[in-house]
Amino acid sequence: MDKSLISRYPALRFLLCAAFVFLVAGCASNKPQINMDEAQNFSAIRTFSVEPPLNTVNPTIENYLRTTITDVMTAKGLTPASPDEADVKVAFLPSTARKEDGKSVSFGLGTGSFGRSGGISLGSIFTVPVGEQVSVYQNLQIDVIKDGQFIYSATGSAELEKSDSISIQQSLTELVGELLASYPVNQ
Repeated sequence: MDKSLISRYPALRFLLCAAFVFLVAGCASNKPQINMDEAQNFSAIRTFSVEPPLNTVNPTIENYLRTTITDVMTAKGLTPASPDEADVKVAFLPSTARKEDGKSVSFGLGTGSFGRSGGISLGSIFTVPVGEQVSVYQNLQIDVIKDGQFIYSATGSAELEKSDSISIQQSLTELVGELLASYPVNQ
């Protein structure tokens, strides 16, 4: 009788299933949610003004976000202007969040004896924590407003894997770029 390895070794089946679950969980991403008014004539928009954040969390991060948003919008062909003269206003809402991951691996150890009319199985399951249990996320919402109407809105988050200021700035730069990537280029 020729049985496959998976049939002969049930533990191998468990390990393959566990590997698949970890692979799928590891590939999950925080894709930004972007929505824009398709009826809006974005090519008529020439100037913008970045408003102060809707909430005050950290002045250094807020100034960095204002500068980064200004850089991205300028690269899209728009010109910074005073709030009174700007065609659109860009508002942003930064926040941080902590998420307890609860990542763990369970191992089952045991033995068993099975006969014709019954069986006995002895064993236990151990749960071992894997990695950090708390993840920190930087959430950001960017809205472009024209005449009191939202014409572009983007929300996303970035997991902050390191807590030093340079790593946080790099994560914020990438997040702002992702959130404004779909904003139309003005030529």
